[in-house]
Amino acid sequence: MKKLFAVLMAIAIVLSMGTLALAAGNGTITITNAVDGADYEVYKMLDFAPSNATGDKGIYTIVDGWADFFAEEPATNFFTVVTNADQTTVSLKKDIDSVDQALAKAAIAYADKNGIDATKTATANGTTVEFANLDLGYYAIDTSLGTLCALTNTNSDFTATEKNSQPDIDKLVQEDSLSEKAEANYGWNTVNDADIGQKVDYKSTITVGVGATNYVMHDTMEDGLTFNNDVVVKLADGTVVDAANYTVVYDETDNKTDDGHTFDVVFENSFIEGLALGTTFTVYYSATLNENANVVVDGNDNTVYLSYGEDSTWETDEHKTTTYTWKIDIFKFTMDGESKTPLAGATFNLLNANGEVIKFSKVDGTEFPTYVVDSEGTADITTDTTGKFFIIGLDEGKYELEETDAPDGYNKLAANIDVVIGSDYNYDNLTATYHFVETIDDVETEVEPTTIEVENKTGGLFPETGGIGTTIFTVVGIAIMLAAAVILVSKKRMATAA
Repeated sequence: MKKLFAVLMAIAIVLSMGTLALAAGNGTITITNAVDGADYEVYKMLDFAPSNATGDKGIYTIVDGWADFFAEEPATNFFTVVTNADQTTVSLKKDIDSVDQALAKAAIAYADKNGIDATKTATANGTTVEFANLDLGYYAIDTSLGTLCALTNTNSDFTATEKNSQPDIDKLVQEDSLSEKAEANYGWNTVNDADIGQKVDYKSTITVGVGATNYVMHDTMEDGLTFNNDVVVKLADGTVVDAANYTVVYDETDNKTDDGHTFDVVFENSFIEGLALGTTFTVYYSATLNENANVVVDGNDNTVYLSYGEDSTWETDEHKTTTYTWKIDIFKFTMDGESKTPLAGATFNLLNANGEVIKFSKVDGTEFPTYVVDSEGTADITTDTTGKFFIIGLDEGKYELEETDAPDGYNKLAANIDVVIGSDYNYDNLTATYHFVETIDDVETEVEPTTIEVENKTGGLFPETGGIGTTIFTVVGIAIMLAAAVILVSKKRMATAA
């Protein structure tokens, strides 16, 4: 038995799923550096009857309910069970010099499977857990975190340190305009902006803690984001994790899980247990910014947290990213003296930086005509009697406002209006602001995100403006003059002939 005690003293290490502890007498096992609020349980597996006054020698016998455990692997790899006429005793095999975590894990799993109640349960109050007045014996120790401590002792009072490290999760979103640049973590930030209809890429990185089990990633997207159900998990070296190691829980009918999240990713314990403490792996996925997106002020949030522990009741802090989308306000008018009079019937297109016409859908029930980016919509935007219209759902970048048709009696714009939407991020509180750079007649002006005013004029335009202006009147006038000259010449010839 001296060898047994020596071996047990040698395994003061953290085990990922279970712990075996020896208590030699009616003493106390104290766990320091415990996790506040976590439940700790001890399961008595073997009784110990001392055979001398010091208690360092004695006989171990199996506690009721544990006989099958000691009769099978992995217990039979470490212990020898001898049955005599009057009792069954247990001893460590002579060629075994350590008890590994597989035995501890198996002990806890055996207790759960066979409905064996804990001998004692205690909840950490602060960072200390105490089990007092324990009978002599050999104990397995579990926690609600799924993280278990190795406790070995030959004295009646024992203090152990829980070398527990809890898992964590972090979340980032990609700003596509920075994806090819070195700054800002190559475009992965806590905020970004996008067009409505644009794919938004996310990544959530999980750090593995010691022994914690039942990892579930919970992701919640606001209504302006539609999950694309395209989860891919990669290890830190870029290796793609086999999808058999996790399950994506997602209801495409209402875009929610039973617990109110957009989707959950449930990881297999075998996958988590195969990763070392501090290892990271990343969950990649995307959403599409949709027509329900919040515009400008609030942004569109995506939050994530990780639950873990025996019943997945422990949770990390929640992490959030915000995706913004912007708008342009237009006011079409003509001058009536010194007053600006709204103009109805002006038709516009909006072109992107590639010169492609952006399509829109009209939003019903708004005070002013409002158009939202929609790849399946139409291109034309027409003013009503207010002269105003809003374009919503735009990413930052360069645009051109093109007037394709002017109201009757007015000249359409001779040149497009260049508009640049620029955004500035505040990473401390996940907010963004934006501004315009308006270019008219080659003059750039940075303005606050208010209304871009577009004036139409009546009357003539110079030829280079592109409008027909007075040309038609000049042509008609010349024609009349020529006709008059012809008539005059004809009359003179007739008079001469007479």
